[in-house]
Amino acid sequence: MSKALSRSQLKTLIERITKLYPSSYADNSWDNTGLLIDCSATQESVKNPKVLLTIDLTAAVAQEALKNDCSLILAYHPFVFPSWKRLSPWTNSQHQSAIQLIQNGVSVYCPHTAVDAAKNGVNDWLASAMVDDQSLIKSSVSIEQVLPVQGERATEVGYGRVVEFTKSVSIKSIIGSLKTTLGVQNLQLALKEALDDFKVQKVALCAGSGSGVFKNLKEDADLYLTGEMSHHEILRLREMGKGVIVCNHSNTERGFLRQVMLKELSDAGIQCIVSSEDCDPLVFV
Repeated sequence: MSKALSRSQLKTLIERITKLYPSSYADNSWDNTGLLIDCSATQESVKNPKVLLTIDLTAAVAQEALKNDCSLILAYHPFVFPSWKRLSPWTNSQHQSAIQLIQNGVSVYCPHTAVDAAKNGVNDWLASAMVDDQSLIKSSVSIEQVLPVQGERATEVGYGRVVEFTKSVSIKSIIGSLKTTLGVQNLQLALKEALDDFKVQKVALCAGSGSGVFKNLKEDADLYLTGEMSHHEILRLREMGKGVIVCNHSNTERGFLRQVMLKELSDAGIQCIVSSEDCDPLVFV
């Protein structure tokens, strides 16, 4: 039985999603966002549409969506990336998943950098993950700003964040808070001085891969927080006396789905579940 939504149902769901994460915030110079698979039908056949939230749309996640009778997958990372010239299911498991989803009427929407830039999006969540006491955050402004929608200030939206604390915070406490909120046991740290001595007043952060965003920094920071960064960039910052924390790319994003996005979409009237199959491809061994 097809799980396809009607065109009006799919349109309503996407309107509710983009109200929270405006599509205009996405960096379309390189990102591939939006409705990447449209399986909508002319007539309504699904009474209670269900949406599966995931960071990456892997083969396991695709099967999970089918098993749970989901009609839409909201995959944070683009499923079609950078581009597909043909579908070759026998050589590419992603293509195989795409065909299975299409055959079963499951659409796919990918917001990615729209969620990065949005107010109360993934970067604001990552900023809050650094401290248990949110009153310690004096200010948090975007590094690379985008044109805001009505009612939002320019500094509130954009890629990355510069976070300033009301007082110096020990890096040990930041590490502890990050581990708890991100749900990870290990982080990678680059630090020139002793761990017990390093204090942080200002942090530059970017969920995912922060290198491109950090190039737009107009001010210095004590600590750089991201999912991944090149060896030479980390070495340069460490030699400058800065701290660097990298958490693996999607570990800086995944907790946002369950802790923030699930509630926001549910409050918007969307029936959602968070994938239990989705995980960072890298593990510590």
